[in-house]
Amino acid sequence: MTAVAATDVKTEHRVAGNGDAVLGYCMIAPLIVTMAALVFFPVVATVWDSLHRINPMQAGTPFIGLNNYINMFSDADLGRSWTNTFIYVLIAVAAETVFGVLAAALINQVKVGRKWLLAAVILPWALPAVVNAVIWLWIYQPGAGLLNGILVAFGLPFDNHVWFNDRTSALVAVTVVHVWRMLPLTVVITLAAMQGIPDHLYEAARIDGATRSQMFFKITLPLIRGPVAVAMTNATVTAFNLFDEAWVLASSSLDTRPILVQIYLETFQNLHFSYGMAMSLTVTVVSLLVSLVYVVRVYNNTRYD
Repeated sequence: MTAVAATDVKTEHRVAGNGDAVLGYCMIAPLIVTMAALVFFPVVATVWDSLHRINPMQAGTPFIGLNNYINMFSDADLGRSWTNTFIYVLIAVAAETVFGVLAAALINQVKVGRKWLLAAVILPWALPAVVNAVIWLWIYQPGAGLLNGILVAFGLPFDNHVWFNDRTSALVAVTVVHVWRMLPLTVVITLAAMQGIPDHLYEAARIDGATRSQMFFKITLPLIRGPVAVAMTNATVTAFNLFDEAWVLASSSLDTRPILVQIYLETFQNLHFSYGMAMSLTVTVVSLLVSLVYVVRVYNNTRYD
């Protein structure tokens, strides 16, 4: 009887386990269907279309294999756009990470009115990208622009200075607008991580005679590596997808043209749809590979063996 009872209990547990598994699959089925319809299927369709020549002005969609991808290596405008994009990514990710962590550390020290200060910091991120770009377009104006006015007030020779006449200053000017818009998100992510650090760690460090800088580098930074990596990943992806700021400030100028503007011009002005799809897929892969560096590094630093 004991063996029979034990067998019945195992059978009941197995049935219960199968029921839980079925329930779990049923609960995630809508998510899987949604992801398949809105993500996986469009990606597969885009990959397939990028292997054809699609032009609404021409009949048929002949299969051309990897020609669209091969043509990228001889496209001078595309190469310039890639160079501009990598410059945007390097400057934006570095600036957002450094200034975002420092701003979060300063806000974390504020005890009175922190929520109002945080609301003011978030405002640029809450505004649409085009609105931010238009505001900065007025700031960069050669004549009545705010930036030139401030520099002239300090006695600097910037009267009627045109910031977009020089490629270097134009790239920096576009990047500043992008960083201005995306920096608040890094601040919020980092600040949330800092507020989760136990106070007793800092109290113990003070007892041992640690300075503020020592506590920041020995306690704060090591404990927020994961959230900082998440913020860097987001900064990388958004910098690769920079479009509005460059378009509003400098239109289609090749000196400041990021890869997304190049894709827009090729796809909707030159009507090279399949070529634009190939470029879009390339941008996606490159941005994911760069972001993967952060993810792998965080995993290696935080896993428990």
